Amino acid sequence: MTPQSIINIARSIYNDQDTVSLRISNIDLLGYVNDGLKECSVVAPQYFKTSGDFSCTEGQTEQAITFSNAQAIDQVVRIKDGKAVLPMDLMAMSAFNPDWASDAAAPAQNWTRFSGDPLRFYIYPKAPDMQLLEVIYIRNPQTYTLNDAITEVPESVAPALADYVIYRSESRDDEHSNSGRAVSHYQAFVQKLGGKVSAPQGTQGA
Repeated sequence: MTPQSIINIARSIYNDQDTVSLRISNIDLLGYVNDGLKECSVVAPQYFKTSGDFSCTEGQTEQAITFSNAQAIDQVVRIKDGKAVLPMDLMAMSAFNPDWASDAAAPAQNWTRFSGDPLRFYIYPKAPDMQLLEVIYIRNPQTYTLNDAITEVPESVAPALADYVIYRSESRDDEHSNSGRAVSHYQAFVQKLGGKVSAPQGTQGA
């Protein structure tokens, strides 16, 4: 599966196969494929889960993953080669131990996400020197050229990505957009990935 093969599926569906006068260029459609992969990482993040070793900031409960391709923290698994780090309820922790963030540094026991920033999270207690955690995070998709092999998602995702390309293509045409065809292809994209269908938040520039 390549961006070109996805584009070919999309062109056959929205009837833009005249090689002399294409309605939308391959370069534009390639951008839509790459945008579709980015949205796929949100709708179906299971394809983009990656493990890594994270070095904690000493003396802090608030941490932030710094992997160059990271989109969001998914799970703190355990101390490297050590004990599991269990999820905690921040409200419950604050209710039963209001001073939890001030407790002495020690090997991590619990973790929870940081509201408003997908890369940040809390651990309890605050990190001792040289603490290394095994984490799982959602990575950003690669950017592909037309004939690159797409390796981050299975071949079965090709029809969904074609739907996303059609959605973006038809959104350029007010008549198709108003008819609901563009939205229907976006909804098909989400459904094929097993996500919850809702109206798209708007299109990006062509």
